Amino acid sequence: MDYFSIIYKDPLFSIIVIIAIITLVAIADYTKNRYKQKIKQQSLSDFAKNFENYGTDENIGSLLDTSKYPASTFTFIANIYVANGNFGEAIKMYLTILDKTQNLGEKIQTLELLGMAYYKAGFMQRAKNIFIEILKHHPRNTKVLLMLVQTYEILGEYKNALSVVSCLEEIDEKVDEVKKYMQILILINDSLMPLNEREIEILNINKTSKITNKIVLNYFKTYNIQRFWELIYASSDILNYIDILWNIKNPPIDKIKDNKHIADVYRAKGIICDDIECDIFELEALRLMNKYSGKVGNLGFKYKCSFCQGIYPFEVFRCPNCSELGGIHLVLEIMEDTYETNHNLL
Repeated sequence: MDYFSIIYKDPLFSIIVIIAIITLVAIADYTKNRYKQKIKQQSLSDFAKNFENYGTDENIGSLLDTSKYPASTFTFIANIYVANGNFGEAIKMYLTILDKTQNLGEKIQTLELLGMAYYKAGFMQRAKNIFIEILKHHPRNTKVLLMLVQTYEILGEYKNALSVVSCLEEIDEKVDEVKKYMQILILINDSLMPLNEREIEILNINKTSKITNKIVLNYFKTYNIQRFWELIYASSDILNYIDILWNIKNPPIDKIKDNKHIADVYRAKGIICDDIECDIFELEALRLMNKYSGKVGNLGFKYKCSFCQGIYPFEVFRCPNCSELGGIHLVLEIMEDTYETNHNLL
């Protein structure tokens, strides 16, 4: 038996070979990951250059080059700019941080903040492109997926929004209501589908949804008033639909009288004239004002989010502040009607 045969059969030699193979594989894997990370960094840097309309801030760039403080300090300042509505300065700072930082994690985080700044500033197309780019590198980023859904929604790209919601279902099962909301929006805006088929699908989805009822009522008020009244009679939440009922010019009075909550709205308007008191304070105040006062009152509407308590002068289905769905509630407000004159016949 020669020398090399002895070495080959030695268990120690086998262990050394295995360790060497493992080491080579580890080095190859590390090199591969480093290369991928470098490619990602370059890709994000090149992508960020597409948004440099605001330019970068040379002073901040110099500070980032020389300062011992991390980029997170400047990110914090940029976030304050965003909170104060100074989106131009915030975007400049984010772009400068993107240009100077080499850390992939910081780049992704800053790019996410840049997308949010563009979103809040109203540059939806830019925000969309940034969110899509982030998801190429981190496809399970729930926050960015949700922001992309909202961006598509504002852009009116409801089918794309629904596709993103389908991706979210694999990560978070609590998006079922968002899915139904998007399906309703798609159907309402689908002008090619026959009206009867569209109505059937809208009603089927709405039966199992907790947040789409008002959207559906507004739709049927425009396209099928008979179906609208069928749905409103069956509703137990008339308070939240007073703004819809208030603006209907020719309600079916005979049928309305059978439902006190609906009838109260038209008692307050003076369309139904009897001595029955309204259950809601604002409606009763208007009823009495129209009956006994020379002043003409009207009903104003505000919309309050039950999640963040934000109040808005116009109707929204998704809160502009906290982005929650299904939390907007109607707030009634008595106001003087300056466009009508109450003529006393006596």
